Amino acid sequence: MTKRGNILFTLLFASILTVSLSFVLPKNGEKYLADMFWARKTFAPSNKNIVLMGDSRIYRGLSPDIMKEELPGLKILNFAFSNGGLNALMFRAAEKKLTSTNHPRVIVLGLTANTLTDYTKGNNQYLQELKRPREEVLERLYLNPVLYWFSAITPQKLRVHFKSNKKIQESYYLNHYVMNGYVESDKFPVDTTEALPSYIKDFSQYQVEQNHLNELFNQVKKWTENGIIVVAYRPPVSQAMLKLENSMGKFDEAKIAKGITQAGGHWIPLINSDYSTYDGSHINRSSAEKLSREIAAVIKAFLPLQHDSTKEKSKEHSK
Repeated sequence: MTKRGNILFTLLFASILTVSLSFVLPKNGEKYLADMFWARKTFAPSNKNIVLMGDSRIYRGLSPDIMKEELPGLKILNFAFSNGGLNALMFRAAEKKLTSTNHPRVIVLGLTANTLTDYTKGNNQYLQELKRPREEVLERLYLNPVLYWFSAITPQKLRVHFKSNKKIQESYYLNHYVMNGYVESDKFPVDTTEALPSYIKDFSQYQVEQNHLNELFNQVKKWTENGIIVVAYRPPVSQAMLKLENSMGKFDEAKIAKGITQAGGHWIPLINSDYSTYDGSHINRSSAEKLSREIAAVIKAFLPLQHDSTKEKSKEHSK
């Protein structure tokens, strides 16, 4: 074999080996998939029928794919962020994700104590993603799917990865990023008191304030007057977390539900005991699927004629 032939053979062999190893070796999902996830959420196109808003309890608690089982043909985006506040900045951003050419148009609000305090009014994560340099955004959107398969690894990571197949881990956390804005989450072992200390610390300084409620109710009224259907609910938490938010966080569910309804929105009452959390604050994967179906079913009941009309138009275009 010639020298040139040896080089070509070596390159071909190395390429095949590299690609083969990419299917076997561990991947860094928290780096490449998470970065791509937040970029796609932030810069999602403005063609959605339903936009979900709120904080981590919403992006870990409502699956657009599950909701579509009840609402086929509709485009749904989970537009919630970590420590996401429900205020003018996010109201404008979410509304821009809605389609402007057809109906239905629906905003779903997941209302937690944190979303209505000064603690989250800065919407730091959303603004961080929004203000990233253009080159970095493009890399996350288009290169990360490839880079993920060739994630950098260390000997320590290899030991942990292959040992975990032989030895049961003491703890395990599931964090599966779905590119429609939902993070499928679970944690083992379950500890429903885990999140309480951080919330106690937050609520010692920040509570639900009337100015945030007024802004919320005014926005619901504007959306309703503009033909946007607004649905709101309180994400399920542990009983201890519920009591903490009601007391220290000053979350008055009856008052908020009344304000949403008077503004023209629809309030969905939930029973906490129907769902399970893994840390007291976020529901687990099976409960998220259950809640997604229930919220979607309620939305469907509010727009049967509009939804049927949308499906008929879709059928006509496909002929």
